[in-house]
Amino acid sequence: MVITMYGLIRFRGKPPPMSTFRFFNSHPIRAKRIKLAAEARCELCGNENGIDDLEIHSLIDEEAALKVPLRDLEPFLLVLCPRCHHDMHRFSAPHSEQQILIQRRREDIRQKICDLLAYVPRSYTPPDTDIEEVYRDACSSRFRFGT
Repeated sequence: MVITMYGLIRFRGKPPPMSTFRFFNSHPIRAKRIKLAAEARCELCGNENGIDDLEIHSLIDEEAALKVPLRDLEPFLLVLCPRCHHDMHRFSAPHSEQQILIQRRREDIRQKICDLLAYVPRSYTPPDTDIEEVYRDACSSRFRFGT
């Protein structure tokens, strides 16, 4: 891929196709926040899109992504509009040229994405109660009002 002085993209060569990281399909909130961190813009063409229209493209395949800690995946992710994402796969854009786009990412956006990937929610332990007993108590006469 070559970026010309007019911002046009041309692709060269035919390396193996890159994958789309499916982790974000099963974690839509994290994906949405990463798209917001990229300012709801395609990182290739720069067009502003709706959050639901943007897609997260990965430069590494699923198997390799599983071996990398989630917090270290930022250098392998691109936020793209559907058209650019389709073109990325269709023209088999070389890995090295896709990395140029990531390297051009502003530092504040890079840091936001890293923070989102590194976030681990607190563990939640539900209260140790019997839900059936609570339901029976709630339905019993001692909780009725006005009688």
